[in-house]
Amino acid sequence: MRRYQYFTATDWPGGLYLSPTFAGSRPGALSAACWAAMISMGEKGYLEASRKILETASQIKEGIDGIESLHVLGDPLWVISFASDNLDIYRILDFMSKKNWNLNGLHKPSSLHICVTLRHTQKGVAEAFISDLSNAMEHVKRTPTGKGGMAPVYGMAATL
Repeated sequence: MRRYQYFTATDWPGGLYLSPTFAGSRPGALSAACWAAMISMGEKGYLEASRKILETASQIKEGIDGIESLHVLGDPLWVISFASDNLDIYRILDFMSKKNWNLNGLHKPSSLHICVTLRHTQKGVAEAFISDLSNAMEHVKRTPTGKGGMAPVYGMAATL
């Protein structure tokens, strides 16, 4: 019976996905933490946090669209996926990781995404993200393909 609870997806844009349980990657403790946060914040606090997140996400989307060779995919609210038609997006991921940004590499199409959270709404964070992303683009444009990092892994996964 256990073999039927495993789940795999090879064509998901986030890459190869395997889950050994019915609940997937959501542990029960996460649900309990969310419930506790909602009790602590209340409806008013939740709505204020949501407003800040959506405003910051809008600022980040505009910033991404303002960087040459980058474009936002779709019309996202707070999980913003973006791609480049002429640069290796995974090399941008490597650069941003070195700047301590936690982005996720995706494929089909090759892209990255950032999930905007309440932490990103702090003063100067969105501006720092856009600045680092712009610097990443410039770095990738002027340097030859380097070795190491996640670019080869995501590039290979995109061919599956």
